[in-house]
Amino acid sequence: MPFLSLPSSLAPRRVHIQGPPNTGKTHSFLGWTRPAFYVGLPGEKGSATLPSGLPDLTAFRWESNPAEKTSSQAVLTAVEGLVFPILAGKQGVCVSLMLDGIHKYYGHVLNHVTGGAHFRGEQFEAKEYARAHERFNFFLDQVLSSPIEYVVTTSWDGREADKPELQSASPTHIFPDLPGKMAKRIMGEYPIVLYSSIKHDANGKVESASWQLKPAGNVWGAAVKAPAEVVARLPVSIPQDFNILAKALQGAWEGKK
Repeated sequence: MPFLSLPSSLAPRRVHIQGPPNTGKTHSFLGWTRPAFYVGLPGEKGSATLPSGLPDLTAFRWESNPAEKTSSQAVLTAVEGLVFPILAGKQGVCVSLMLDGIHKYYGHVLNHVTGGAHFRGEQFEAKEYARAHERFNFFLDQVLSSPIEYVVTTSWDGREADKPELQSASPTHIFPDLPGKMAKRIMGEYPIVLYSSIKHDANGKVESASWQLKPAGNVWGAAVKAPAEVVARLPVSIPQDFNILAKALQGAWEGKK
């Protein structure tokens, strides 16, 4: 693929959203520009929050027969067989693409390279993580370097040790829920990583749904790639809304708070 000039738009073209389950990660995709494609990766359950029959939104979710064993290799092949044609425009016009649950996809990658040991709960050599990282990055590179205007991926959150050598005594902070070094490395793959959270009132109703844009508190897995003075003008958190995110980024680059 040839090199392309940088787009003049400051819109959030590549975004990873991480956070606990049931915090609006999938549902927020309804705010992205359409025509849009949603792919619930194998094992991901977030598609239940998407209304059916929406115009210009094509949604795919994984379904398997529990009586039939499906190898992780077959799962990876099926995912690539769906996603790569979308990237190439063979499924129709796609302006926005969400891959929901990339931590579940990574699980199949790790299970494949370990010959099934990962899902069986068996020990395997640490070097297998490096092989899994390479396989996972190959897929991610294809997605993020595609010509599709907007790509959104999601994952759960997880605790990462600040000083792994201290083991259980190490302080921890929240990053995307991916094994080994990938939890922190993935932060470098996206220009924007958001942390998703929801607050409920005393009756259990959703009071607010927000995205954290930069590190604060226990959450270190939130960041925007930009000069320090631009990041300083961004709010720590905003409502879960694509248009609000785009305006916040535009304003920060233009010198507005």
